Amino acid sequence: MVKEVKTKSTAGLLIVIVLAIVVIINLISINLFSRADLTDNNIYSLSEASRELMSELNDRLTVKAYITDDLPAPHNGDARYLKDLLDDYRAYSDGYLHYEFIDPAKENKEEEAMGYRIPPLQFNVFRNDKTEFIKGYKGVVLIYGDKQEVLPFIENTNNLEYDLSRAIRKLISTEIPKIGFTMGNGEPDMAQGLQTAYEILQKEYRVQFMNLENLKYIPEDIQALFVVAPTEDMSPWELYLIDQFIMRGGRVAFLLNKVDVNIQQGVVTPVVNGLDKLLNSYGIGIKEQLAIDLQCNMIPVTRNMGQFQMQSMARYPFYLAIANFDRENPIVKDLNRLDIMFVSPLDLNFPVNDGVERRILFASSEQSGIRSIPVDISPEKQYEQSDFMMKNIPLGAVLTGNFDSYYIQHEQLPEYQGPDTLSETPIPEKIDHGEESRLVVIGNGSFVSDDYRRSAGSFVVLLNIADWLTQDKGLISIRSKQVTGRTLRVVSDGTKNFVKYLNMFGMPFLVIIIGVIRWQIKRSARKGNAR
Repeated sequence: MVKEVKTKSTAGLLIVIVLAIVVIINLISINLFSRADLTDNNIYSLSEASRELMSELNDRLTVKAYITDDLPAPHNGDARYLKDLLDDYRAYSDGYLHYEFIDPAKENKEEEAMGYRIPPLQFNVFRNDKTEFIKGYKGVVLIYGDKQEVLPFIENTNNLEYDLSRAIRKLISTEIPKIGFTMGNGEPDMAQGLQTAYEILQKEYRVQFMNLENLKYIPEDIQALFVVAPTEDMSPWELYLIDQFIMRGGRVAFLLNKVDVNIQQGVVTPVVNGLDKLLNSYGIGIKEQLAIDLQCNMIPVTRNMGQFQMQSMARYPFYLAIANFDRENPIVKDLNRLDIMFVSPLDLNFPVNDGVERRILFASSEQSGIRSIPVDISPEKQYEQSDFMMKNIPLGAVLTGNFDSYYIQHEQLPEYQGPDTLSETPIPEKIDHGEESRLVVIGNGSFVSDDYRRSAGSFVVLLNIADWLTQDKGLISIRSKQVTGRTLRVVSDGTKNFVKYLNMFGMPFLVIIIGVIRWQIKRSARKGNAR
């Protein structure tokens, strides 16, 4: 009896000790800064760029998170994620970062939250078989000296590190880079076509739309110039200004459509923008063709079925799902996928200067092809395997180094005929050999337009290009690692059949083999026992 009581007491004490250890471990794990990130892109770890940003702090950075407790799903876990992220920031801030979490309703600080422009929001809650609306807050303010940045609503945590690092960089930076977009030749602009791009870029840059025909030179404070999808001939003076901007070390992104596609009418026509000879002199061109790829996206197709119309999804080879990137270039090295429709291949049959390096930014898959104008772009068109016999067709490229001017042999230069002809502002002298510069050339300019506003990858590439041209590589690594769409690698029919039959018969065959081996082992054991 005594032995039984001792046994029960020992078991009960052991259970209490185990429970106490579990509770202590959980309490320690909540407060200790430690974790292991096993994801491919380390999306749950603080990026090196964010760590370096923390090392630049020289004053107290206060982060106030106005978040309502017990928010409904899917918002209920965001506060925990934010706290973990801020713990990471604080660990690398050398003691400069401090944060606090505030429930405005419970702590009577709703006026304070709204004073920081963090508004109350309505959240849907399903209770007692009906939907109710509750008021809540989920915003963050960052205070550094006499400056502040506000994230009024954390919609999700996918880009939270990027949003926080961008806000911190704006707080500690003394200058905001300035970039320009050309206009006046059919390019989309802030009012129509590039409204989404402008809204995204102006959070980090001062963005200016410029008609080069009216300028004697591109202003020196413009660090990067974007030429996006002009549909009309650029004048000789505009081309000259772009060339001289590059000679002064300016960086330019040429995002160009070489064909105009009318999807409704199924008509494809060439686009003449006047930039061909200029680009060719730098060592690159864009063909008046379209790339097709077996690794592509699906689009909705409406088919007539008697008196009815049925909509289904069909693979569209002109809508490429690009996954072949230059893993050494920060613009695309962390991307997994870029969706782009009606892209023209690049022409690399032009020589580059000894001081210029040309690299492919991204290319088609191992099974792709090219279509020349006129081309059938109908989604109903049937393709053969022979249509996809090409591979790694270059679709985007970067050129870096010291370029020679296209006008090096030109004695007669274009004349300025803008509205400033009576001004005494001098036109800078022609430069024949340039300072180190960077060019980005992509055979499509529409992928950054408002039509692609739902494509996160397109605007990540746009922002990465802006960062790379202005030499701000830090935010590129943070932004790109959040784009995690995966594309299956295109394989041959033989490989597909091998994988198919391996899945069907491989596992049963393996089970049979294991069974035979066990049977032989037991059989041998029985014979041994019989002896």
